[in-house]
Amino acid sequence: MKVYRHKKTGNLYLQLDEVKNCTNANDGQKMFFYTEYGKENPMRFVREISEFLDKFEEVNLS
Repeated sequence: MKVYRHKKTGNLYLQLDEVKNCTNANDGQKMFFYTEYGKENPMRFVREISEFLDKFEEVNLS
């Protein structure tokens, strides 16, 4: 799994998976499913891949 940093806030997120939007208006749209990194009860989110890659940058924590 990859870790990303939000370019504006600096918060870290863990990419959980790549998913497909199946709503009528956006059927087939590819999205990232991701979660807050390092939190006890993290929120989970989905975002269109192109928008995600514009707003986040991959980081190497090793």
